[in-house]
Amino acid sequence: MTPINHRFQCRCGTLSGHLSQPHRALRGVCYCKDCRAFAHHLGAASWTHDSLGGAEFVAAQAQHVSFTSGFEHLACLSLTEKGLLRWYAKCCNTPICNTARNWKVPYVGMIGTCMKTDSVAFERSFPRVQMRVNTGSAKQVPPSMRLSTVVSLAGFIPRVMLSSISGAYRQTPFFDQRGGAPVGAVVVLSEADRASAYSAA
Repeated sequence: MTPINHRFQCRCGTLSGHLSQPHRALRGVCYCKDCRAFAHHLGAASWTHDSLGGAEFVAAQAQHVSFTSGFEHLACLSLTEKGLLRWYAKCCNTPICNTARNWKVPYVGMIGTCMKTDSVAFERSFPRVQMRVNTGSAKQVPPSMRLSTVVSLAGFIPRVMLSSISGAYRQTPFFDQRGGAPVGAVVVLSEADRASAYSAA
């Protein structure tokens, strides 16, 4: 039976929360250099990425994410002025998730590391990898899941779009309910820090 909620937390356990309705989420692996650069900047790449340069993630909607402790430790950075918002726990530099800058696009990519605190529960909530994305940036060619990726996204994207239309996107812990601004200051990496992160990636 799929659990109603799936717990996530940072590496030190200070920040934690739940993802509700995990059966509506997708489990995937992302191989992009941006995700690797983010992880390297936080010093987390060794435990977030595999040997092919991929990081597991769970694609969900913001309305299904809630924090239960340590919310004051949630911080945000972006690799560029217009890049994704990349949220992490500043208490231990654990990557938590990625969101779009526009809160009307209520997609959340929860980073696999924070979702795997209990590996048994993770496999129960998300029993199989359904997609692999940005495979062109992998360090080596990963197993192909082209058809499964297309089918999975075809079912997921309409739900995100419906939330944008219905106003459900307002149910988010990442943006202010009045004007849609991020709940915390967004730190954009300096040119030097960005170059260093990408070089490491």
